[in-house]
Amino acid sequence: MRIAKFFSVKFKLKSTLVLPFVLQLLAAVGLVGYLSFRNGQQAVNDLAFQLSDKVTEQIDQHIGNYLATPHLLQSVLASAFRNGNLDPNDFTALEKQFRSDIQVTDSVDYIYLGKENGDFIGVQRYLDGKLALKLRDQSTAPNRVVYHISVLGQRVQQLQVKPYDPRERPWYEATLAARQPTWSPIFTSANLGVLQISPTTPVYDPKGQLIGVLSTNLLLAQLNEFLNDLPISQSGEAFIIERSGELVASSTPEVPSVEVPGADDPERLLALDSQEAAIRTTVQQLQAQNFNLQQIEDTTAFRYRWHGQRYLVQVSPLRQIDQLDWLIFVVIPETDFMGQIHANTQNTLLLSFVALGLAIALGIRTAQWITKPLQNLSQGAKAIAEGNLAQQTEGSPIIEVDELSQSFNTMAQQLQDSFNALHQSEEALRLANEDLEQRVEQRTAELRHEKERSEQLLLNVLPSEIAERLKSSPQSLAEHFEEATILFADIVGFTSLAARLDPLQVVDGLNQIFSAFDELTEKYGLEKIKTIGDAYMVVGGLPTPRTDHAAAIANMALDMQAHMQTLESLGDQPLEIRIGINTGPVIAGVIGIKKFIYDLWGDAVNVASRMESQGKPSCIQVTEETYLHLKDQYLLEPRGTISVKGRGEMPTYWLVGRQTPIA
Repeated sequence: MRIAKFFSVKFKLKSTLVLPFVLQLLAAVGLVGYLSFRNGQQAVNDLAFQLSDKVTEQIDQHIGNYLATPHLLQSVLASAFRNGNLDPNDFTALEKQFRSDIQVTDSVDYIYLGKENGDFIGVQRYLDGKLALKLRDQSTAPNRVVYHISVLGQRVQQLQVKPYDPRERPWYEATLAARQPTWSPIFTSANLGVLQISPTTPVYDPKGQLIGVLSTNLLLAQLNEFLNDLPISQSGEAFIIERSGELVASSTPEVPSVEVPGADDPERLLALDSQEAAIRTTVQQLQAQNFNLQQIEDTTAFRYRWHGQRYLVQVSPLRQIDQLDWLIFVVIPETDFMGQIHANTQNTLLLSFVALGLAIALGIRTAQWITKPLQNLSQGAKAIAEGNLAQQTEGSPIIEVDELSQSFNTMAQQLQDSFNALHQSEEALRLANEDLEQRVEQRTAELRHEKERSEQLLLNVLPSEIAERLKSSPQSLAEHFEEATILFADIVGFTSLAARLDPLQVVDGLNQIFSAFDELTEKYGLEKIKTIGDAYMVVGGLPTPRTDHAAAIANMALDMQAHMQTLESLGDQPLEIRIGINTGPVIAGVIGIKKFIYDLWGDAVNVASRMESQGKPSCIQVTEETYLHLKDQYLLEPRGTISVKGRGEMPTYWLVGRQTPIA
């Protein structure tokens, strides 16, 4: 009843416009402070959890990529056993294969095979870079003998002899129980003193009979380095634990294992016993809030306060490796974000009060501008309602009110114009449809042309075989090649030369040289990998294996050298080229999802680069592995022994020419 009585009261337009407007502004300003702070705090939480999601995703992705490498190596070896390409009884070939594979990645320090008959062979790289061969066969059983071996596989020194049966080891028993690739528990290496984990794979012969178990040791210390380099926040931390509460890795300098007096090996460190407050307190608060490590299945977020400071925590199970039941923790202090929020809140309040005063003054003035013209318009409307259509209303400085006044005067004419416009619109719609169909056909043709052009560009970037596989399966493609020959070439003094000459002149000269090299690549059926500045990289023996890969590379190197001798000087400096060649195992493929490139990985690639960088101008330096392939057909001169980073002393040779010129 009171509501009905209230709405029966009449108000003037000026009061109706100004009073509610002022009341709304006052209420808005009163809420701005509260909402600004609340929204700022919510924004901080959202930002922190978004950052946590991003960091967790990076950690999860990195672990997946890092831990996938050993199983990839094992898969290649298991396939070789299964296809009969690798004899499990030929320990000489296995030793050579393991020595080659262990150089592919720094994350794997030990590759070994335990057989069903008790035989065992493994190659291990210690922290000082030395290699050890661990062997148990019919001549040594029941003992396993450990030898120190050279880079070339020569047994230099016998280090240890002790009883050993691989079939009784936990990694062997766990693999037989799983009947598929699996993981060992985390353990502390007796030789290296760091945390390791062993990915394992059962291997079978061509008849499907079990040969044994193939395993590697994977260093977890590199996860600490990755977590430490993650851009979390100013004071944020990240760490990984097992469901048992034992620490796997963290972004702190703390070592995730402790020395126990009287024990043979260090023990795993529990997160609750960590000396790092961020780790220890976070796990304590997790348990205090009734979260159970064994029951966390999805991403879980919570907050806690410690020493007067709020912390935001996100816990996520590891997704990339199903068999590893790890939990990823990201801890971010709220103060890393709240300082700017407080400053923004104060600025918002100040600006709100200033806007309130301006809005009230402007509202009063605007009401005056609106009410007077509307009064005139009301009088004109009453006259039209009484039948006097000749009424004219005055204009207004307010555009909308002025347009409303004009609408009364032209209403009838606009109605007639509307009927005429309807017919015109139908014709215009028909013409527009025809034009649209033509544009669609034209665009379809353009897209078809662009697709053909894109496929041609892809063939210019990747080998045709790799390009076809990549189009059918967009996932990363990687293959292991037992032997390939890699060539690196570099123009001597090009950097200083480029600094003195016109850039266009430099680029034009470099394009002519590399175009000639590309023609040599086509001539000898080789695969160009990439150019980096004035460096040129090419490989023989992939993606399609060939037995004469070393000879083809040698022919190209000699032709490259001959081509450079025919060129004129660029500027005031003669052009010379330095070439390095190496032969060995590599992994080749395409990784990532953008800007595809066919690339190589492995120690053989690094050694080839060292042969170039440590060579001489106008000379071709080759390793002993390449020399063994070329010595019967080419003229080579020994250079002697040089020191190669990461490999120590290596004998090298100069490729001088061909014994018999090619046709």
